[in-house]
Amino acid sequence: MNHNAKAHHQSCNTQVDTVQYSVLSETEKEQILTLQQAILELVAHGHDHKEIIDNLCRLEEQLLPNSVASVMLLDEKQHCLNVFAAPSIPEEGVRQLNGLRPGPGAGSCGNVIYHQEPVFVSDTLTDARWVDIRPLAVHFGLMACWSMPIYTEGRKIIGTFALSSFEHRAPSQFHRKLLEIGASIIGIVLERNKQAEYLRLSAKVFESSGECIVITDARQRILSVNSTFTKITGYSSEEVQGQQPGMLNSSLHDPEFFQNMSHTLQENGYWQGEIWDQRKNGNIYPLWLGLTAIKDNNNQISNYIGIFSDISERKEAEARIRYLAQHDVLTGLPNRTMFTGDLVSAIASAKKLQQHLALLFIDLDHFKNINDSLGHHYGDLLLKATAERLKSRLKASDSICRQGGDEFILILQDIITPDEVAHIAERLISVLSTPIQLNEHEVTVSASIGIALYPEDGDNEETLVKNADAAMYHAKQSGRDQYRFFVKSLNDSVHERLTIENGLRKALERNEFELYYQPQINLVSGKMTGVEALIRWHHPEFGMVPPSRFIPVAEDSGMIIPIGDWVLKEACRQAAAWHQNGLEEIMMAVNLSAVQFRRGDMVKSIYAALETSGLDPAYLELELTESILIQDTEKVLATVQQLKALGVKLAIDDFGTGYSSLSYLKRFNVDKLKIDQSFIRNMVNDPSDAAIVHAIIQMANSLKLKTIAEGVEDQSMLAPLRLHHCDEAQGYYFARPMPADELMRYATAKIGK
Repeated sequence: MNHNAKAHHQSCNTQVDTVQYSVLSETEKEQILTLQQAILELVAHGHDHKEIIDNLCRLEEQLLPNSVASVMLLDEKQHCLNVFAAPSIPEEGVRQLNGLRPGPGAGSCGNVIYHQEPVFVSDTLTDARWVDIRPLAVHFGLMACWSMPIYTEGRKIIGTFALSSFEHRAPSQFHRKLLEIGASIIGIVLERNKQAEYLRLSAKVFESSGECIVITDARQRILSVNSTFTKITGYSSEEVQGQQPGMLNSSLHDPEFFQNMSHTLQENGYWQGEIWDQRKNGNIYPLWLGLTAIKDNNNQISNYIGIFSDISERKEAEARIRYLAQHDVLTGLPNRTMFTGDLVSAIASAKKLQQHLALLFIDLDHFKNINDSLGHHYGDLLLKATAERLKSRLKASDSICRQGGDEFILILQDIITPDEVAHIAERLISVLSTPIQLNEHEVTVSASIGIALYPEDGDNEETLVKNADAAMYHAKQSGRDQYRFFVKSLNDSVHERLTIENGLRKALERNEFELYYQPQINLVSGKMTGVEALIRWHHPEFGMVPPSRFIPVAEDSGMIIPIGDWVLKEACRQAAAWHQNGLEEIMMAVNLSAVQFRRGDMVKSIYAALETSGLDPAYLELELTESILIQDTEKVLATVQQLKALGVKLAIDDFGTGYSSLSYLKRFNVDKLKIDQSFIRNMVNDPSDAAIVHAIIQMANSLKLKTIAEGVEDQSMLAPLRLHHCDEAQGYYFARPMPADELMRYATAKIGK
């Protein structure tokens, strides 16, 4: 830049001191005063800030003929200027000006931001400060442009106020004063709007806050409350103004509570905590309150602000959580966690008073049948009804809990003699066995009760519960629907049961199961026509365990499902192998447990066993007990129909000992009846049993069903069976159950006959 240009730059661009009124003419002073009054009137009437600034631009344009005024604000994030107000500039010009980036060639306004000072350009066509946007000046005929920074209160530049002339001209002192006053007014209006927005936002936050807000003066007289306060307390703003917050006190807190609150507030300027207040309607409720002391410039308290929220729902939720943690959701009875505490306390009390107490462990008999036949909804209804019946028979000092499933435990305190406990147990058994109406179903169940006494059977809660549980299992093993007291010999059987149950869970993994096969003989030809698969367990501790010892445990624990699946797969695999080795007509009979049939997916399991082994379904015979068929008949019928569709055969095991109805034999499309061995063994010496066997065979023949007699142990049983045309037989007379390799040798010999 040469010396003349530099001088020109300094004369036109250097920030000047504020123009004094003394240099202005009276007319100019009057014009400026009129402009200020017009703008102040707009401000006083509360006009929108944009409208005020637009009017300012028009007034200044009138005082500088042949010019346009504009306000551009700085976008700090994008670091560019955008037009905020330019009422006389065409939209096309506004679009071209928007996004103007400050710089040495970015025009007058761009240079104001770039150099942080006023800029006065008298010739836009030659001045280097317009080099970047000169096409804009040419297009719109802008010959001169004077721009003044707009400041915030903190003297931060937030934009520019410009007068652009369509003539080449330099600003006079009057023009500079116009720019100075215009920029100052715009800054004030924008700042005022910002503060107004802040106040509006604060008011909106105050009013729409979900928490109650109270503002008081230094004497704690209420000045203002928000709508949430009115909603929660029931008091309107008018009712509480001038009152003190003490009007809300519930009287549940003593004077010391409020003294501590006041002391903390004075010392720390803040207090928060839980407090109970009273609504206008008299209801007392909990709230979480925060109090803040506001100080003025002299460090004196000028106001207090209280912010609080109604925590009734939270307190109710906490109480509900505590309740759920200690109670059974279904019955509402204490759960095991809470009951353990009650039992510990009861034992401590009995010990101190040298009294006795009894622990009754109650388990519903055959509860799974209800769930399996009617569904879990009815099982839940039964448990609720049982809980109500038990509660109705207890004294105030007694306790009850639902242990889990269909198990309940009672504590009977202040017991004098075991006979007293026995009478209570008898009454409970009687009450529980009374039929219960569950919607459209009438259900009858029984219960088995085990009893342990303190201190005879244990002096701590764990021992008493364990021994009462053992006594309950003894009651079940003794026939159910009765009670049993604990005796020390039960510990051995309980230990054995637990050992068996734990062992069952590992037996499949360890390949401890094996199938034995008992031949089934055609009574006319004498040849072997099939085998019954019977499971054996090689237990690492007990040796060979017979099914009668572990199957009941497997059914109770649910392990019968995976065990039954294994039996099906292994039996089908073995039958297919025998068929490939020449035993082509051998039928494989497999027993199905009632639990397995109801709880397992039998159709899927049997299909998988047949698919995996490749066995022809016609050579798989499923033995079902009558109890399976007579419960939840429609559901069972649907399953049986699916099984028959696979092509398998169905036999009724232990026929004659159960329901023995002709109707279900026809409905379920049974293929064979297996006459129970209790009739077979006695039919030679007992005419009644002989008549029953004869009737069963006759009935089966009339229905075109095959019959097989089980438990044939000597030759004397064969003659009457052949006489009555029984088809097949099995028993020790022919062969005991044997492993697969022995069966192969046996079968080869029989087929050869």
